[in-house]
Amino acid sequence: MANVRHPSYPAAPLVTVFMILVVAWFALLATFYSHPTIDIDISSAFFSGPVCAKTVADGACGYFPLRRIQLFEEVRRALYILPYFAAALILITGLVGVISREVRQYVPMGRLLVALISLGVGPGLVVNLLLKAHSGRPRPVQTNLFGGPLDFAAAGTFAGECARNCSFVSGEASGAGWLICLLFIVPANARSWVAPPLVIASATMAALRVAVGSHYVSDALLGWLLAVIVFMGMLIVENRISAGWSSRLA
Repeated sequence: MANVRHPSYPAAPLVTVFMILVVAWFALLATFYSHPTIDIDISSAFFSGPVCAKTVADGACGYFPLRRIQLFEEVRRALYILPYFAAALILITGLVGVISREVRQYVPMGRLLVALISLGVGPGLVVNLLLKAHSGRPRPVQTNLFGGPLDFAAAGTFAGECARNCSFVSGEASGAGWLICLLFIVPANARSWVAPPLVIASATMAALRVAVGSHYVSDALLGWLLAVIVFMGMLIVENRISAGWSSRLA
């Protein structure tokens, strides 16, 4: 069997990167909160015709053209399943590794566990069960600026009129962020051909949510980055646990 090299990550740089990402997340949130026109202006760039609130007197306003193109919906559906497909592969690989000692020599079992837990904690628990369920932020297509019945709410306000499955933050963008983190568990000698399609898929997943009016750019960017932060945090924990076991066995 060919030699498979898995990269190692020193603990100190990981912690530094993690802290930088956390600070960046809150800085971005503060920026979008204090300058909500950023979200409106970017969504307006994908909106055909006048913003609805400007023509409320005659009821005429535009729409999101890409939302009406079936091809984009099909691409979105195909990309939507990618994180779940990847998670299934990781789970199967891990189960085989538990059974086969030979497989364990070539598979980073700890990082597979990190990937699965971070998917459940990040896109699952934090994004879908906490933020999206309680943020109250209407999606662009739900706001009266873009043809919906609800008032616009800035990122991080938690005072919007959305009742369920709200806009802050994007669940699919967080899945896209988690997907890009799989580069941390891909063997180093396979990264050069895995990285390009993974990066393209991740970026496309997040961008499409903004382009079709399902999320503001703040929802997509903060959701994407949140998944990366959770993954990095889990990776730090896994590194410390592995180091602890190594010192006991030494």
